[in-house]
Amino acid sequence: MIVGMSNQTTPPEPPLMVPYPEIFAFVQHLAPTWRKTQQANLAQVIHALCERENLALSDLARAFPRPTQRLRGRLKRLDRFLDNPRLDEAALFFRWLKLSYRFGEDLPTPRGSKPLVPLLLDTVYFEPFAMLVCTVPCGSRGLPVGLTTYHRKDLEACFAPRETWPNPCDPNPPRPRRPNKATRGKAKPIPFLSQNQIEEALVDYIFALLSSALHGVTVADRGFARADFFRFHHAKGRSFVIRFDAQTHIRLPEPLAEGLPLSGPPATVLGIRPGERVFCPVALYGKDDQVPICLLAVWDAGQQEPWYLASDLTDSDQIETLYRWRMRLECANRDEKTGVILREGGDQHALQNVVHLHRLLLGLAAAEWLCALVGLQAVSDLPQVEVAPLLPPEPIHSLDDLTDSALLAQGPAPAPPIVPHRGERPKPPRWLQRFVAWGPLSYVRLGREVLRSPDLLVIIQRLTRWLAAYLWSWTPRWHPPQLRYRLCAWWTDTS
Repeated sequence: MIVGMSNQTTPPEPPLMVPYPEIFAFVQHLAPTWRKTQQANLAQVIHALCERENLALSDLARAFPRPTQRLRGRLKRLDRFLDNPRLDEAALFFRWLKLSYRFGEDLPTPRGSKPLVPLLLDTVYFEPFAMLVCTVPCGSRGLPVGLTTYHRKDLEACFAPRETWPNPCDPNPPRPRRPNKATRGKAKPIPFLSQNQIEEALVDYIFALLSSALHGVTVADRGFARADFFRFHHAKGRSFVIRFDAQTHIRLPEPLAEGLPLSGPPATVLGIRPGERVFCPVALYGKDDQVPICLLAVWDAGQQEPWYLASDLTDSDQIETLYRWRMRLECANRDEKTGVILREGGDQHALQNVVHLHRLLLGLAAAEWLCALVGLQAVSDLPQVEVAPLLPPEPIHSLDDLTDSALLAQGPAPAPPIVPHRGERPKPPRWLQRFVAWGPLSYVRLGREVLRSPDLLVIIQRLTRWLAAYLWSWTPRWHPPQLRYRLCAWWTDTS
């Protein structure tokens, strides 16, 4: 025995609960243009986050799916992924948006108008860093479609160079080329002069990925309310719905009623009371640097203060609905930081490199999508289990199987309706009582529970088959040898 070394053996690590092969198949279909090693590393990060529920690197490395390898080797593998300079993150954002087109909420729009897509902006803090995330509402949650991470003091944010942003009008993304080391969409730290510029850069990034057939609307809270941000949207021809605080100076073309002032704080100018709703199609935001806006004030009964919403939309019902949907973003943040993905306090970390944290948060957002899609697939499949057992999906043998309408019809269900927090809670159906005794259960939490249930593995397999068929139309035009490889190694048996 070596002197100074203990003869005590290392205690065995607990067995893994979350199925790694299915997560790897999920990543393969979500990022088909990535190299196999990059796909495996992202799948291992997602698997580790679902197992350990925190951002500690040593703890995440212990959950990697090769427990026989020494911890030092697994840590080196994790470090290589965090330092990889050639990850095409735009490929993930692009397909997250495509998935949001199917599962996102729709607003009623006039005939001949483009469908409105609410893009919910928010800032989540991981001191000394912050994550600026854009989500799309889906049922009771907001699912991420783009994000960036920046240092709150140095103001270095992770973005891909603008010249590498993909074009949403292209029917297929470009095919990756091995000799070309300059991967499209790779993120690197870029210095900014202010946090405002970082927010504007992310909005530009998301709108560059958004389909031209849709009408994107930026929806944000009071932290984003400023005249420059409104003017930025006006100059780009983009819509917005942003709340501002009660101390902001506004001005109307004429008083709303006798005795009310023409300009001042909104509470004084509008004279709104609890239970009322006031809409001003023409107003000026700011005292010195004034910007034209449409102003909507909503004071719900039982609330302490009203909402003051600035927008360029002329339909007050659309403005109110879009901002109410913003609350679903808070539920998604709670899932990621204090519940479903990360446990309470799991957002604490010791990272000092902004790129390293950005890569972990990219895996966290992918884990959110995995739990959400598995939960929606469970909503579609679990009620059928009481009638007949679920059958595994048929393997994909040819390209014709990827366009099979029967396979597309077996996909995840639409998001279930939202259950109000107040009032009587409905009794869950029989198929859901396995996971919850009373009250509602979000589809993201349901997906988390299904991932931990070995007897429900077939649900995850059905999801990966559906994902391969649904995202096939946004897959690059592969060469014949590349197609043969994927038919043999990916789609025939992704498990």
